Amino acid sequence: MWTGLSQPVTSLRSAQTPGSLVLFVSGEPKVLPDIRESTVGLGERMAGMLSGLPGNLALPKHLQPGYSENQSGGADSNPSPNSDETPWHLPPAQMACLGIVSDAAEQQRKEVLVVDVNRPGPHRDLVDQYIGPGDVLPMLLRPDGARLEGQENFLPNIVRRFIAPR
Repeated sequence: MWTGLSQPVTSLRSAQTPGSLVLFVSGEPKVLPDIRESTVGLGERMAGMLSGLPGNLALPKHLQPGYSENQSGGADSNPSPNSDETPWHLPPAQMACLGIVSDAAEQQRKEVLVVDVNRPGPHRDLVDQYIGPGDVLPMLLRPDGARLEGQENFLPNIVRRFIAPR
């Protein structure tokens, strides 16, 4: 099911994390097929490129990797773009895990911070502190330091029990 930490860490509250749960995911470059070989229309392709997600699927702003509550929403509040301007997305299996976590967290009225370990932006310190070479992603981290790792463990009943108040 879920595993304890391999090493002691400070609680997420003391690390001043803006959410009560942190979901670490691993995005990847989005390779777009040649437009001549695609059956997807130009409008759908552009929407997918802009959202970074497949098809018309769009995440609420607060669940997008790298979102911070401190952002005021103005044009100048966006973090500077990464040096790699490749379109980015989460693989479908990790999108499914994110959906399960999002639903369970909403039911429990918990906040979730989603951090892409490959593009952590302002959350680089969280990746450095909590992600090691032997960790399996996706990983859901509770404020008490407990972890739920690996796609096979992201089933609705397991996630609900993991984030339920104790």
